[in-house]
Amino acid sequence: MALANAGWFAWQNATTPVAFIPHPRYSPKPLPEQLSVILGIRWKAKIPVVQKRTSSSNTRYTPAWILPTSDDDEYRAGPFVAILTSDGNRDFRGNKRNFIDIIRMGRKLGVTVFVVTPRGINPYTSSVRGYLLDDHGEKIRWIPATMPMPNIVYNRIPNRLSEKRHEEQDAIQFFLDTPGIQLFNPSFFDKWTLYEYLMNSDETQPFLPETVQWNNGTECRQLFQRHPILFLKPVDGKAGLDMIRIIRKPNGYEVIHQTRNGKKRYHTTQLKSLWQFLETLTYHRKYILQQGIPLATYRNRPFDLRLLLQKDGTGCWQVTGLGIRVAGQDAISTHVPMGGSIAPAPEVLRDVFRNRQSEIQEAIEQTALKIARHIETEKQCNLGEMSMDLGIEQDGRLWFFEANAKPMKFDEPDIRHLSLARLIHYCLYLSGFKQSKEA
Repeated sequence: MALANAGWFAWQNATTPVAFIPHPRYSPKPLPEQLSVILGIRWKAKIPVVQKRTSSSNTRYTPAWILPTSDDDEYRAGPFVAILTSDGNRDFRGNKRNFIDIIRMGRKLGVTVFVVTPRGINPYTSSVRGYLLDDHGEKIRWIPATMPMPNIVYNRIPNRLSEKRHEEQDAIQFFLDTPGIQLFNPSFFDKWTLYEYLMNSDETQPFLPETVQWNNGTECRQLFQRHPILFLKPVDGKAGLDMIRIIRKPNGYEVIHQTRNGKKRYHTTQLKSLWQFLETLTYHRKYILQQGIPLATYRNRPFDLRLLLQKDGTGCWQVTGLGIRVAGQDAISTHVPMGGSIAPAPEVLRDVFRNRQSEIQEAIEQTALKIARHIETEKQCNLGEMSMDLGIEQDGRLWFFEANAKPMKFDEPDIRHLSLARLIHYCLYLSGFKQSKEA
């Protein structure tokens, strides 16, 4: 592969690049005085090459790699990575703090990352209307900008409701259908579909708790007979919201409903009245009914495993980080918004499993990688990352609980830094601009 030159494009009024400035340390091959260049996938321009930045206050600089094409007189410039999100009242929605971190990591690695929304897409042009980050002054600003049609699209539409709208679906489909654009993680997961995927493989099936769709049928009643603890989980739920735990006791059933406003506790003596009550709580929303797992405990509190899996600069799945989430007092899940807490994985695994710590950690990581690969195969789309929740018993047996196609950021600083770098390395790999090494 030809060596790429690195540098910056200078933009005036955020509408068109007016010059390319080579990076003094990453320019292995001299460039002509004027570049005939394709920016992104199809924006053609002739741009002068200059050696120094200007001091003009209205000039903005975005990093890029420059690669020769098969035509000796033409170059490709990029990659341009678009974070796809939803339109907002003033600009756009989504986790802007996360977007800022991604854009800043992109700059460090020579990649221009910007934000785009469905409103900014015109299928018949070579550009999109998006937003550049301006963080050089005292106040962070988002600058509307005309940018090249991106090489890579990272789907961060903020929620399921938004993702189902016609505007968002049209935007996703346009990027998926356009040659030269690589979009990854095209949609949220749902718990029942993932369960069906993993049931299709003899390798992943053993990690699944017994699970059925909540539909008031025979399968649900049989599950009640087989297991003393059951969980009702919304198919499209997140962060443990609206999860329901049912415990069979000698004098009836204890029900705890976990809501945004706290936990609500109920008791009923008869299965029939329990059924009617659960129907009221679920109220036409899709749920799964799942076997409760006796989780291993740390300092007398149940815990589970939260993993971040991402593809690296060679396109291979890797475990970016492993975190432990410990349940809060009287909690029915380990989610931090529901009262759970974070604990360091090495300390917890050493405390619980003693001399088996290394063996257990290796099993956790290999199991998660096996599941991630299988989900991608079944989903038949390009996935670049996912978070995953696994349960573990005191003897080390592992269970799959859920995976998320739009991972929230990990609070552990080392995991966070590696996750940002790995995301940009994967974008470089997808775009073909640079054979990147891991950060």
